[in-house]
Order: sequence, then C-alpha cells, then structure tokens
Amino acid sequence: MTIQHLPFHLERKANRPILGQWHLPQTPPKGTILFLHGYKGHMDWGAWSQVGDTVAHAGWRFLRINFSHNGTQPENPASFVDLEAFAENTHRRELEEANDVVRAIRVPSALHEVGPHQGPLAILGHSRGGGIACLAAAESNSALMPAGIEGVSHLMTLASVADFQERFPKGDALKAWEKEGRMEVINHRTRQRLQHNWRFYTDFQAHARRLNIQDAVQRFTGPSLFIHCADDPAVPVEHAHRLAEWSPHPTLFIAEKGGHTFDTKEPWNESSLPAVMQAAMKTALRFLEEGRAVQ
Repeated sequence: MTIQHLPFHLERKANRPILGQWHLPQTPPKGTILFLHGYKGHMDWGAWSQVGDTVAHAGWRFLRINFSHNGTQPENPASFVDLEAFAENTHRRELEEANDVVRAIRVPSALHEVGPHQGPLAILGHSRGGGIACLAAAESNSALMPAGIEGVSHLMTLASVADFQERFPKGDALKAWEKEGRMEVINHRTRQRLQHNWRFYTDFQAHARRLNIQDAVQRFTGPSLFIHCADDPAVPVEHAHRLAEWSPHPTLFIAEKGGHTFDTKEPWNESSLPAVMQAAMKTALRFLEEGRAVQ
C-alpha cells in the first residue's frame, strides 16, 4: 500500500503553531492515531516515522506532532536549537497542545486535507508523552463529549510514566533549583546542556490536580493499552502495572527486553523496525481492531 505524507499545521491565537506529519493510507481509514513524543524527544526521533508508516500500511491515519516548546523549530524540526523554549516548557502547556490537536481532528472543517474525522481516535504517547496522553484522553472527552462531539476512543502508551510529581528532584537538589532559578539537565545523545526554569516546577504544583495521571486514567472510560519493556532503565515497568490497575478497561503488554525505546535509537537508519517494536505495534493494532492484545 502506498502511504501519503502530508504536513500538519495548526495555528493558535497568541500561541506558537503546532506542526506535525500525517501518514495516510490510500484506502478509507479505519481510524486515527495521534502520537505524542516524550521528554527530550521530537516527532522525528528514531523510528517514529517508520512507526507511522507501519500504522498507515495497516489502514490507520497516523499523526505525529512536535510540542511547540520541545526545543526544536519549524525550520529545524529534528534538532534542539531553541533552548530557551525548552526551558520555558511545562506539563500543562503540552496537555493543552494535545487537547488542541484532538479538537482540531474532531471538529468539522478544521483539517480539510485529511477528510472525515469520525470514527475511532486513539492517543498513543511515549514516556512523558504517555503521561500527557493519559491526561489529554480524559480531559478532551470531558470537553468534547458533552457538546455532542466525538472524543478519544482509545488510550495507548509506550513506556509511559505513571506520575509526574515523583520525577522532580527532591531535597537539596530542589532547593538549589529554586535558588538558581534554573536546573541543568544533559541531553546525553546530543551532549547539550539544557535548562528547566523554576516555573516548570511551580506551574506543576499550581495545577497538580489537573496533571494527576492516576485521576485521568481512572476517569477515561474507554479501553486502554499500556505497553512497556521489563528492562526499561528510565521508567521502571512498575509504572505500567500502576496504570493498568487504575484503568477501568485495561490491557497490559510487557515485553521482556527492549529498554525504554523498544530497541530503537536516534538516528534510525534500518529498513525495518526492531522485533520488539514490531510486536508493540502489532499489539496496538490488534487492540484497536479486535479489542485485545496479541496472545
């Protein structure tokens, strides 16, 4: 099947636009999957483009986006060149951008280039993007469905965090961050010194209830799929078990090996996905189409 690639561009008043890439099947689509990248990531990281083509080959529309303050720029969508934007980013900003994209997909006439917007809509998020996906699935439905607009039908995560609060520094490290106003983090892949403004922490604390992943997962009434690798060194597999315990309709898929990125890396120059990522995508597609994971 030939895959069509189209740019996604969502203008927003008084905010940066949201840019992305559509992967579209030529047959009538079975539904849409919105992909949210993770921390220190972007939509072109590693094998995400190949994942999009894999999903589109199976008959689903796949949209991957860049969060506006992930450190990239429209002219450099795969490089961390806007470090001030990265420093200014917040969890709440990413949630609101995910909500804006869901609404753009669902509201008639918002995105003419991709055709009808009815039918299944799944949010798939990796790592921190998985946590944002949990929040957006519940919050978008609370905003859209009372107005008679279809919301998010399925929630899916890859190596997702289950709690943002516990990821923050504690003790002396937290005090040092407050005193300095900025906290340095290293992007080990690019060897760049990145910064988080103190507002990254205070904005979360001011909106902690809204940004509570457990509450969002419990409120999302659709089916949920949580995919993780048992040897994940960045986000322990226990996070996936917690998410599944909270979900009203959970499916849990744990791969024995694959790390945090399911054996993919940046850059990804292979002609096919690694076996563990193929298994993850096969699981996700079967979950969407049959309501169950691969046995």
